[in-house]
Amino acid sequence: MKNRSRAPVARGGGPARGSGEIGIGFFGRNTLLVAQDLLGKKIEYRGCTGIIVETEAYRDDPASHSRVRSKRTRLLRETYGSIYVYLAYGIHVCLNFTTEADGAGAVLVRAVEPLEGIEMMELRRKTRDRYHLTNGPGRLCQAFGIGMDLFGEPVGRRLKILDGIEPQRIQRSRRIGISRARDLEWRFFIPGSRFVGPERSGRSRPGT
Repeated sequence: MKNRSRAPVARGGGPARGSGEIGIGFFGRNTLLVAQDLLGKKIEYRGCTGIIVETEAYRDDPASHSRVRSKRTRLLRETYGSIYVYLAYGIHVCLNFTTEADGAGAVLVRAVEPLEGIEMMELRRKTRDRYHLTNGPGRLCQAFGIGMDLFGEPVGRRLKILDGIEPQRIQRSRRIGISRARDLEWRFFIPGSRFVGPERSGRSRPGT
């Protein structure tokens, strides 16, 4: 079992009683399942909320940060239900949640449909185009004000995941912007959502 000292388990695998909040145990499962089950869930942080519409799964595959042995990437191998943030190209903050009680893994949140706090998102993103506020991993982090200070923090302390909607359908495709393990169809998204990033092609997948 993983060392849980940096991501204490709380509320079991389902919602907290009466709040609709998703417990840390939700993230201890297979990364591919978590990536799909996060679709439709609500993310809440600093007065902003939105529905997750696009994710990517990373396990112990060549494209995963878990292959790099460092103090930071230990989080991917030793915890689940922790927030793993990193800088893409040294500029864009990307939000991930660690997964799997008995393995390495994380889910990257790629896109969100904004619900509340939209005016604040527009100020942070310097745009009033709602469809480009959060339709990419760097954009959503900028819109929500998500920074590197969240690294290693358990889900639910400041950034919360809540019950949202149940997608009628989920599609999958190859992951975006990687040079290794490009054949793996580990990107999942809600088809028809205008808030999904520009690369929408994929094949149908049951919603559960």
